[in-house]
Amino acid sequence: MSLFGNMYIGYSGLYTDTIATRVSADNIANLNTIAFKGSRTEFASRLVRESEVFGRERGIGSAVKDIRSIFTQGPIQSTDVPTDLAISGKGFFVLADKKGNFYYTRDGQFFINDADKDHFTLQNALGMSLLGADPTATSADLATLKPYIIPKVMSSKATSTLSVELILDARTPVNSQSLLDKYDASLRPDKPLEEGAYNWVFDWYIYDQTGEMIPVKLYVDRGDSANTYEVLFALADPAKDGRGDGKMKGAFLYGTLTFGGGGEIVSADFSQVSLDGTLTPLDLTALGKPKTPLNINGRTQEITLDLGFTVNPDASITRERGSIKMIANAFTQLGFIQDGYPMGIFERIEVINEEGLIKAWYTNQKEIAVARIFLADFSGYEDSLEKLGNGLFRTRPGVTTYFFAPSSAERGRIVSGALEGSNVDLANEMVNLIMLQRSFQSNSRVITTSDQMLEDFLRQR
Repeated sequence: MSLFGNMYIGYSGLYTDTIATRVSADNIANLNTIAFKGSRTEFASRLVRESEVFGRERGIGSAVKDIRSIFTQGPIQSTDVPTDLAISGKGFFVLADKKGNFYYTRDGQFFINDADKDHFTLQNALGMSLLGADPTATSADLATLKPYIIPKVMSSKATSTLSVELILDARTPVNSQSLLDKYDASLRPDKPLEEGAYNWVFDWYIYDQTGEMIPVKLYVDRGDSANTYEVLFALADPAKDGRGDGKMKGAFLYGTLTFGGGGEIVSADFSQVSLDGTLTPLDLTALGKPKTPLNINGRTQEITLDLGFTVNPDASITRERGSIKMIANAFTQLGFIQDGYPMGIFERIEVINEEGLIKAWYTNQKEIAVARIFLADFSGYEDSLEKLGNGLFRTRPGVTTYFFAPSSAERGRIVSGALEGSNVDLANEMVNLIMLQRSFQSNSRVITTSDQMLEDFLRQR
């Protein structure tokens, strides 16, 4: 090996040390970059065959074999921003740009932005949209994933079920006159039932198909025997009855409840009420619970009145928790739930759980599940992914992408209100820089020593 060869060996060491220093500098510079994956320099020796006969080899310096990305987990840092997402475990978020190109990232810094006039979407700072599937989806692929869409407006929902928990007073005297006889909207349009014509009235509300709140009433009156009560379900304002005029305008459902010795419901009979007072009996053995169509301002919707019991096909009664009771206690309403709501305007992202289910909250105090985030995974990240910068990766040709729904039982889960930090170990990088500095100095000494030896040799000649 000539003195010139020694100098080139020293140069190869300087070159590889410079590359490695650049990698460490990049790692340190990205110490605070969200979800940054550090890199390491892998060195290899360079050999040359000295003799074709004996096959001996000698070293001629070093080379950079590879700069490999390290895909270890970074620390999870809390931010309390619901749209900040961190992945704990394996997986990548799936993104798409406006041209339909797909990218993968661990950087979960997302914000809400307009998608079109009717929807919002979750985007990153580059304008790429987070992709998700339907809330009920259990599997996904690139064909079924779509930009995560949040409706700007939640449409109103007409009430279909009204569930209540009631206590009726067993101390009231029996009454021989029916509520149907006392009710007269033709004679008293504003107040078909006079005060004192019933034992109690429960005031509730429902929503019609336009989202308007409609007050309703349930009149209760003691029956003609000690163990019965009459109930009459009606609109608080009979004028909203779209069926027309008649004695029973505003009244839709009439029933008789029979109670046992302990105050428990034992049987029930219900009928739909026509304008002229004609009753159409309901087959509760088929329906289970009483229900009736309501005509409100010409718009029809069906209401199920759930009093906490179900009539079985054999006419027996199954009492549920909170079923209506008749005991020696004042009239009491213990619970009231109706499933309708008015129109709502998007207000905020309420929760993104570890299964990736995204729920949006609206001004009508309702939340809906709008999407489920699926994560992408690969068999061998280094061989499957190409690093692009800005925390983005794309797949290499021929790579198969695996999609999974995150959960605590899966390979990865989502942490909302948090971000994954850089996985760079600063102490390790400092040690690497010291070693590289010493290596650079030593390789420089090889060059200067060889240069001095060459100068001494030329001076002798």
